[in-house]
Amino acid sequence: MQKELMTPAAILLGSLFIAAGLYLGLQRPPPPALPSASVEASTARAGALPAPADAPAPSLPVAHPASAEASPLTSELYKRVEGEAAKELEARRSLFVKQCWEPSLRKNPAPARARYIFNMTFDASGNEIARGISEVRGMDRPDAAQCLRMMPLGLAVPPPGTRVSVEIEMTLP
Repeated sequence: MQKELMTPAAILLGSLFIAAGLYLGLQRPPPPALPSASVEASTARAGALPAPADAPAPSLPVAHPASAEASPLTSELYKRVEGEAAKELEARRSLFVKQCWEPSLRKNPAPARARYIFNMTFDASGNEIARGISEVRGMDRPDAAQCLRMMPLGLAVPPPGTRVSVEIEMTLP
C-alpha cells in the first residue's frame, strides 16, 4: 500500500472499530435497577415480602431541588438552615473582602460590586460538605470568585438531622 493511503486507511479502520463498539454497546439491554438501601430498609421494617423480579422497580420520591436527599425537606427546616448559613457567610464577609475582593479591586476597579450565589450542602450533623459559587452576569469578578472557591470548607450550622442544600446570594464588598 502506498504511503499516502495509510492515513486514510487507518482513519477508516478506526472509525469502523468505534462504530462496531457503539452498535454492540447500544444493543445490550440496560442493567436492572438496584433497589436503594432506604427502600430495602423500609420493606424489612414493614415485614413485607420483596417484590417479584418481574415487577417494575418502585419509583423513588423526587427530591426538593434544594435537597440532596430523597427525603422530603420541610420549608421550615430549609429556611432555618438557610438563615444559619447566611449568618455564617456574613461572619466571614471581612475575610472574603480582605483575601479576595481587595486584591481583585486593585487589579481592576470595575465593577464596584459583585454578586455571588453560594450553593452549599450541609450534612445531618450540620457540617458543610459541599460548596459551589456562581457569579451573577454583569456583576461578576472572576478572579474574586475563583479566590472564594479556593477557600476551604468549614461552615457549620446547628444539626438539621438530614442533608440540606441551600442557595444564598451575597454581594461584595
